[in-house]
Amino acid sequence: MITPTVHTMAEKRGLTTAYQLQKLLNISPSVAAQLWSGDFKRIDLGTLDRLCIALRCKPNDLLRFEQDGEK
Repeated sequence: MITPTVHTMAEKRGLTTAYQLQKLLNISPSVAAQLWSGDFKRIDLGTLDRLCIALRCKPNDLLRFEQDGEK
């Protein structure tokens, strides 16, 4: 199972709201809210790239993988 951790990484970089993420990435409020809440099933590679640049991280910092039964 893959779990988004955008919110956690953003907070480590000093962002405290979805609105701040929206402004940093120049994305729509709805996309920012989905990224912030982790309530998304897909992410565009362009958005992932902008997230990595803005948050100074790698994709594996934004998505956590756990095999079934692991915790």
